Amino acid sequence: MSKKLPDKLSLENKNVVIANALTMSAQSLTLSEKRILFAAIAKGGGLKAKISLSAQEYAATYGMAKNQAYEQIKEAAKNIFNRYITLTRIDNEGDITRHFRWVEAYEYKEGLGYVNLVFTSSVMPYLIALEEHFTKYKLRQACALRSVYSWRLLELFEQQSKGFLNISLENFHHAMNSKETHRKNFKDTRSKIIEPAVKELIEKDGWIIEWEANKTGRKVADLRFVFKK
Repeated sequence: MSKKLPDKLSLENKNVVIANALTMSAQSLTLSEKRILFAAIAKGGGLKAKISLSAQEYAATYGMAKNQAYEQIKEAAKNIFNRYITLTRIDNEGDITRHFRWVEAYEYKEGLGYVNLVFTSSVMPYLIALEEHFTKYKLRQACALRSVYSWRLLELFEQQSKGFLNISLENFHHAMNSKETHRKNFKDTRSKIIEPAVKELIEKDGWIIEWEANKTGRKVADLRFVFKK
């Protein structure tokens, strides 16, 4: 049996604060990659571009054995370097899509069990000195989640202040980084993304959630979620 790490190492009570634009972006992260990056964001508190995250902190935060944390940090840190954010906005010239990386450098300390991450200058404005238009939640709300879709839905909910979310199906797919099969078949979207994510947020983070799909003609056009803790 793995030894429980001291609670003081856990980052679960720290806040994650990100700009709403980042909440709505396509983040292109697996669950372990998101866990590492967002633990680093919470630890940095919107003040630092370079964050050091230890395997002990990671294990204590997400409730796993230390050796498992070592492996996840080592593997995911390499992949994070190639992950990028996709933002889409509309102006007078039409849709503009912007891509930029999460980190510009990383160092994994073999044998010492920690990783240094340096966030890019492009992403830092979405993480620091945010006074309006931001999403904020406790990292502990996501610690027990086992699906990146659940985590992304959590962020979409926390972005809202009135207890409901209306989102076009296209924007929902963008935020979820949905696979092409999900985009082509709403039954897949419902059974593989929405229903499991809703179920996990209800069971693991205490949400009450109702949702419906609204159609234009025969196709689903947008989703409406009504929720509260």
